[in-house]
Amino acid sequence: MLKQARKFTDNSHLSDSLKITISSVIPFLILLPYKEFTLAFTIAMGALLTSPVDIPSSFKDKIVGLLTGAIAIPFITFLLSITLGHWTFYPIFIGIIFSLSMIAVYGHRANMLSFTGLLAVCLAFAHNYDEEGILTHCLMLLLGGLLYTLVSVIFQLIRPRRYAILQTSDCLELTSKYLKYRAELWSKNANTQKIVEKQLNIQIKLNEIHQNLREYLIKNKANTGNSANNRKLLVAFSELVEIQEMAVSTNFDHQRLHELFKGHEDIIQCYQQLAFQFSETIYNIGTTLNMGDKYRTPSNLTKALEELKSKLKDFEQTTNAPTRIEAVLQFSNVIHYAESQIEKIKGLERVLLDKVFDANIEEQFKDLEKFLTPQHYRWSTLKENFNFSSIIFRHAVRLTITILIGFLIGQIFNLLNGYWILLTIVVIMRPGYGLTKQRSFERVIGTVIGGLIAFALLYFIKEVNYLAYLTVFTMIMGYWFSHTDYKVGVTFITIYVVLIFGILTPNFMDLLVYRIIDTFLGAILAFGANYLLWPSWEFLNVNKHLSNSIKANRDYIKEISIYYNEKGAVTLPYKLARKYAFIEVGNLMASFQRMIQEPKSKQKYRAELYELAVLNHTLLSSAASIGTYIQSRKTTEASKAFNSVMDYIINNLNTTSIILEELESKVPSVAAKEEFQISYLYLKEIRETELKQSLSNDLDIQEKMEESVLVIEQLMWMVKLSDKILKIAQKINFKSQINKQIQTKKVLSL
Repeated sequence: MLKQARKFTDNSHLSDSLKITISSVIPFLILLPYKEFTLAFTIAMGALLTSPVDIPSSFKDKIVGLLTGAIAIPFITFLLSITLGHWTFYPIFIGIIFSLSMIAVYGHRANMLSFTGLLAVCLAFAHNYDEEGILTHCLMLLLGGLLYTLVSVIFQLIRPRRYAILQTSDCLELTSKYLKYRAELWSKNANTQKIVEKQLNIQIKLNEIHQNLREYLIKNKANTGNSANNRKLLVAFSELVEIQEMAVSTNFDHQRLHELFKGHEDIIQCYQQLAFQFSETIYNIGTTLNMGDKYRTPSNLTKALEELKSKLKDFEQTTNAPTRIEAVLQFSNVIHYAESQIEKIKGLERVLLDKVFDANIEEQFKDLEKFLTPQHYRWSTLKENFNFSSIIFRHAVRLTITILIGFLIGQIFNLLNGYWILLTIVVIMRPGYGLTKQRSFERVIGTVIGGLIAFALLYFIKEVNYLAYLTVFTMIMGYWFSHTDYKVGVTFITIYVVLIFGILTPNFMDLLVYRIIDTFLGAILAFGANYLLWPSWEFLNVNKHLSNSIKANRDYIKEISIYYNEKGAVTLPYKLARKYAFIEVGNLMASFQRMIQEPKSKQKYRAELYELAVLNHTLLSSAASIGTYIQSRKTTEASKAFNSVMDYIINNLNTTSIILEELESKVPSVAAKEEFQISYLYLKEIRETELKQSLSNDLDIQEKMEESVLVIEQLMWMVKLSDKILKIAQKINFKSQINKQIQTKKVLSL
């Protein structure tokens, strides 16, 4: 119980919340004895506005980002305050909002800096100051930003590696879940579709964590060579990626294996228990790493594997079924997978027990920088996005117009604290409709619930000290939960905002009513703008993600074919192609999830697109299965038939991506089709011949039989998958053409 509570509280979100709260409370503790509440509040606001820029990165990037945010906040506030009421105000106001929205094209840190700047725009209208007052106000905002930077640096120095440990622990937990779902696939009546969907959802989260860890560990490379802890985490991360990719890449025909082992289900059940133990062991490693406890192995994986091998050997010796050879060869692949995973899991255990000190680690990971997504702050990047085909550009225009309308409503109707309308718009408005809709609902609900709770607290508690303690507590909770559960976060933030005003002003009830009204108005404006002003419907983007995923699979399959032909060490292009194939599959599923949050009228080709996403994931698994096999086994020379079939699969994927991009597709020549048919039949005959032969005790002959059967099995499956992917793409294209013709006729009839 205590461990669960500690795991729940000791995370990066709580740490971020504490940094904000400490930076906000310090000014009050120092200045309240001097009755300088306004200055304390302004410094706290500067700290609060700077905090979004504080994202995990190298120490240098963190400092540069925080100082940029700390300076930008008072600059924006000063510029808007001195021009308010002058004819230059509106051009400057519009220009600042649009510019801040557009810098999001430069990546996550720029996006958070944009968010910070937009919040500063909203809060610039919270008070009116004269020239001397605005200078003091801006200096206090700058001081608050610098104070937050100092607090953040102190947190970093106290626990410099905590973020990496937490991310690695989360990665272990998600990988454990992925392996658990793989184990569930071995149940006889498993709901394969539902389990695969869960796996794809985990893949999305894993892609994000992998990218975070890559950036953090590689950008802190200076520490990696000298710090045993960083070296340990780098090795652990490398092992984890390989475990997850091996799991994705090893594809089993569960239904066929159940048929082959009918009457001997204990073998499959024995393996399923071992697969669950993989998951349990990795979860236990993650918990131990997070909590800093002494590691205890939950189960003996090697013993369980030997028991499984013994059962398979008994089956081989005592069974005379005609499918015996196929069953043994198919299950040999399962055994090879289990052996590889156990080896990797033991590697993770060694890392945890501090037994990994590879002096050549720098050489081992010398190419890691190439796995980072490069981020260039070039003018050309911004210029390329200055058109309505860019999602960021459309969002920038939409957000600028919506904030302008919200500002005018506040001015025309002279609303009390009308800047809350602008804050609501900035906080909940996103480029996509689905997330904006969800956030609009959660913010309104959270504000109402939080307002009612705050009112009850102010009604029953009259002691100011108790209210102050509650304010600090709800502030911590609000910023903590805003990362994980937005509705709960908004509830607590509303409570602490109303409590502050309740302590300071007698008319807090009016403030509560106006906050709810302003939040409601802001949510309606944001929701309406996302629906009416150049909306970014996800069905318009999902084809692009699908095409990118298919291209990434195609490039990966090309690299597998090259590697099978040339042998030798695994090349960097092969590793990069594999990385992007996995990332694009995750991006595709994330795009599909966003699409299903949108109105049903905008969910075009939903069934077909989902089927394509699943088929593409399955194709990646099959391709990676061949890649993993040829890396871990000595293989024979690639035949002409192998290359011909691989070329056919690659051509199918090429044609599919061309169709999805609505370009003119090139039809394969008759000669190429004939060559594929001959090669396909030739490989099929080899497979059938091998299965009819008896098992040999010669290890070399056995390995060649495994290779010919298992590789050809995957090739045949990949051919079917690529054919099906192409047919569904053609179906979508046909429906699209019909819809266009119908729309054209409607326009002409008008």
